[in-house]
Amino acid sequence: MQGTRTRRGALHPPVLRRLGAALAACVLLATTAQAQINPFRSYRGRGLSPEDNRLLFESIARLNAAEPSRAGRSETWSNPQTKSSGTSTILRVFHSGGMACHLVRHHIVAAGRQPGSNYHLTWCRTPGGEWKTKG
Repeated sequence: MQGTRTRRGALHPPVLRRLGAALAACVLLATTAQAQINPFRSYRGRGLSPEDNRLLFESIARLNAAEPSRAGRSETWSNPQTKSSGTSTILRVFHSGGMACHLVRHHIVAAGRQPGSNYHLTWCRTPGGEWKTKG
């Protein structure tokens, strides 16, 4: 690349800006991908431990697997070691795009910090039988 390095081998500012922009884009994409994996990542404060997350997602899997799906059905989880806990409750059952879906309120108390946080997520069963969050 002719003209992109100074005499001492340092990169010119335009090249640094492009490199910085590319790095920022990679970080943003990685953060976005992780947020899709864990929809509860936006919790402010200490947050949930890996074990808390495991317990949370196991309870969600139980709730999603319960048949028939009905409003009011709940699953709870708790981790005495971290003082974190939560309850997931189906608020509404419906179909969207040919998939069975339900709106779920997830109430999460991280590290015993009351009153906790509520998250409302729509979960839909894909044609392959897997439950995923929607939009």
